[in-house]
Amino acid sequence: MTGAPSPRVLELFCGIGGCAAALGETATVAAALDVNGLALAVYRHNFPHAATACAIESLRAGDPRLAGADLWWMSPPCQPYTRRGKGLDVDDPRSKGLLHLVELVGSLRPPALALENVPEMRGSRGHARLREALDGAGYAVAERVLCPTELGIPNRRRRFYLVASREGLRGWAAERSGDGPGAAPCSAAAPLASFLDADDPADLMVPSELLARYEHAVDVVDAADTGAVAATFTTAYGRSPVRAGSYLRRDGVVRRFSAAEVLRLLGFPESYRLPPELPRAVAWRLVGNSLSIPAVREVLSALIP
Repeated sequence: MTGAPSPRVLELFCGIGGCAAALGETATVAAALDVNGLALAVYRHNFPHAATACAIESLRAGDPRLAGADLWWMSPPCQPYTRRGKGLDVDDPRSKGLLHLVELVGSLRPPALALENVPEMRGSRGHARLREALDGAGYAVAERVLCPTELGIPNRRRRFYLVASREGLRGWAAERSGDGPGAAPCSAAAPLASFLDADDPADLMVPSELLARYEHAVDVVDAADTGAVAATFTTAYGRSPVRAGSYLRRDGVVRRFSAAEVLRLLGFPESYRLPPELPRAVAWRLVGNSLSIPAVREVLSALIP
């Protein structure tokens, strides 16, 4: 991608636009595709470029959106690989989109691509198929597991990232082999309090009986703790009482994080807005499925100057 003043990015499995938010003015999003209509509505609420409902496995090699892109960004479903799933890998129907893209990469050979998923994807059969296609096509490839806390953000969200280019890689990726080490231990720098809303709405409060019932399983972080780090927020936040994200303690009460606070922890700009009519449960689900903006920027620095 050397010499391209404004790379054209195809955002596949675009969700609510985490990649677009990370790119900012450094690239042009040629098209954004996803099958989730609610996510696309949030996307269109924030970005002017085209965001289209599309089953990724239905894309054809002759689709002009594929031909005109300098970089394919891919955030395929994580359920086939995540610890909380069944671990079906490529046998999971939700892997169809990724497997189809692997075939298209082998035949179309886009200039560059990047992928984000849960750490468990690394070493999976889906990962092996992707690497086989990339290695066979002569791509330079680099991989890493990155946590936003390594970038000073008080939110654990370890993810596996892969970048590949037919023109070579730069920065961290030029210095790391395809089998390089994973992420360094997490340690945040920015205080959690700087990401919080000013108030504590009553409808976010967590019942004391729930806290008592799951006393040894819930993760509660203190707003006054300068070293506090929130756990990964998932699509189950607000539904599952444990292992879906942290609760916040402030001024003696415990509540859930608002969707706006989670967006800040993910690095979305203050200008980013969720539609006011979006139900809170849906907002938590969509935001929990999104990306860490600082981590995406760090990873894409290997491809975009």
